[in-house]
Amino acid sequence: MGFLAMNSEISSLRAEEELILANFTRRLMEIAAVSEASGAAASPTAMLNAMHLPAIALDKNGFAVDANAAAQAVFDENIKIKDRRLYIRDFDSRNLLKQAIEQLSGPPRPNALAVEPVVVPRLDKLPVIVRIWPFEGPSHPPAQEVRALLTMNALGPRPGPPAAIIAKTFRLTPSEAKLACIIARGAPPDIAARELKISRETARNQLKSVFAKTNTHRQSELVALLLQVG
Repeated sequence: MGFLAMNSEISSLRAEEELILANFTRRLMEIAAVSEASGAAASPTAMLNAMHLPAIALDKNGFAVDANAAAQAVFDENIKIKDRRLYIRDFDSRNLLKQAIEQLSGPPRPNALAVEPVVVPRLDKLPVIVRIWPFEGPSHPPAQEVRALLTMNALGPRPGPPAAIIAKTFRLTPSEAKLACIIARGAPPDIAARELKISRETARNQLKSVFAKTNTHRQSELVALLLQVG
C-alpha cells in the first residue's frame, strides 16, 4: 500500500473512534500528571506503558526525553530514536513529523491533536501510526519540560492471550489452549494446525471441543471471548 493510500485510509477513520481514543489517551496523561504532582513515581510514558501503549515524551525542542518499554519494542530501522530525536526512514513521513514537532515551540494546545496522525511505512511490515498529543504536565521538573507525547500504533497481528490462562479459565486441555491462543489472533484452523504441527482434522476436532467448553459456535464469537482474557 502506498503512502498516499495509507494516509487516505487513516483519514477515513470514523470521528467517534478518533474521539474515543483521544479522550482515553488524554485521561491517562491527566492521571500521570496528577501522579507526578503528588510525588508518585509515575510519568506519562510509564502510565501509558502500563496500558501497553507505546509512547515517547518530547520537550519543546522536539528532543525525546523518555520512551517507554512498549515503544522500545516497536523501534526498528524504519522508526527509532536517533540523536535524541524520533527518526523515520520514510522521507514523506519524516517531513510530516518534523512539521508537527515544530509546532511544539508555540503555546501548548492540551485539548487537541497537533496534526493528523502520521503514517509511517515499514519494509516487510504493516505501518506504524504516530499520533501527537500536546501535553501540559505539573509545574515542576522533570515533567514541565514535556511538551508533547507521541503514541505509536504498530499495525499487525497481536499475540493471543497466554495459553495457561485460557486453559484455566475454560478448563481446556493444554493442546486445546494452545490452539485457542492461535485462534485468538484471528488465524484460521489450517494455520493453527501448521503452527502446532498437527493434522487439520486434529485441529478441527480440538476446535469443536473448544467451542463446546466456551459455549461459542463460531470463530468470531470465540475470538471475541478469548480477547477478554488478560
